[in-house]
Amino acid sequence: LIIGAVTWLILAAVPMLLGVDSPGDHGVSAGPLAFGTITFFVLGMGLVIAPAFTATAINGDRSAGTLALLQATRLSALEIALGKLIAAWLTAAVFLVVVLPFIALSMIWGDISVVQVLITFLVVFAEVAVICAIGIGWSSLLNRTAMSTMMTYLSVVFLTVISLIIMGLLAPLVMKQEPVRVWGLPPAVQAEFDAQTTKFWDENPDATYGPLPPVAKCAWYDSEQQVSHLERIWWISVGNPFVIVADAAPLPPTATTNLGEYANRSADPLAMIRYTVRRMAQPQTGERDDCTQLYGSIPGYQVNQDDDGELTVTTNDGTPVDVKSPVKHQKVSVETPIWPWGLGVNVLIGGVMFWIAVRRLSVPYRKLSPGTRVA
Repeated sequence: LIIGAVTWLILAAVPMLLGVDSPGDHGVSAGPLAFGTITFFVLGMGLVIAPAFTATAINGDRSAGTLALLQATRLSALEIALGKLIAAWLTAAVFLVVVLPFIALSMIWGDISVVQVLITFLVVFAEVAVICAIGIGWSSLLNRTAMSTMMTYLSVVFLTVISLIIMGLLAPLVMKQEPVRVWGLPPAVQAEFDAQTTKFWDENPDATYGPLPPVAKCAWYDSEQQVSHLERIWWISVGNPFVIVADAAPLPPTATTNLGEYANRSADPLAMIRYTVRRMAQPQTGERDDCTQLYGSIPGYQVNQDDDGELTVTTNDGTPVDVKSPVKHQKVSVETPIWPWGLGVNVLIGGVMFWIAVRRLSVPYRKLSPGTRVA
């Protein structure tokens, strides 16, 4: 019911969110927004519910005195741990069954293929399996079920929220005052233009337009500015499950050429996260364009910002103007995938925790904590 209500609200809100009369206008589709929201909803619910089934899987049985009975059977420690992992993992698969009708609806409304659905949800349930393995590991390490549950949820919070907080705290530390090449009015020309403008407004306080900026005199000159090197810390977000799923989701062919334009047009949350992370990963060019924005002071011209954060100039009727800026525009690349690295790190963490659980289930015990119940 909740997922259905969210889906229908998205379909109703798309025209208002994207500035069109109906979801089909100007090629705008509600499908990507609905599919991305449903995907994150399923991932979030999986990350919340999986710990409830795994964080007490071992110490709960130990406290009840039933774990020793299981260990006395022909089942090995690996089989016991694997059985508990698969049981919890398959429980999360119920959410996929529940959302199938709404996924189908998003596919009908938008350019969502079966391949995109399959790949996206394979990665979603791989992440849920990692959280299940982490929960089983904590359950084997800690005797108290409350402690193992808390540590499992803290692990989820660390991967999803705390990693982003760490990035935000580190951002001011990677800002430096650095030299930069500026394409604009040289200081002498700028000072002359400022003096001319001040004199003009003193003499003509009721004028509509002031002196036109001398864009023809734009040239390269050296300056300094605060540069934020997010490319040094962006990798902290690679292990975030939401970033992994967003980067793994296949894009439609129209999005591969211009990811920023597609993310802005479709409001696809998967594409938006992918674009943001890749944008942060780009190194600074050491160049700045101050000349293009001067066209905003010239009657008949408008200066806008495109989806890649670059300034563009058009006439009042929308005709593009080539300002011949020598500053190279950075394009966000979607060719090299990021998600395998993040998923690999998460699988490694989950594998280590699962291995700890297998070791802790092995009998005979070598050493037990005081107060540990065996049977």
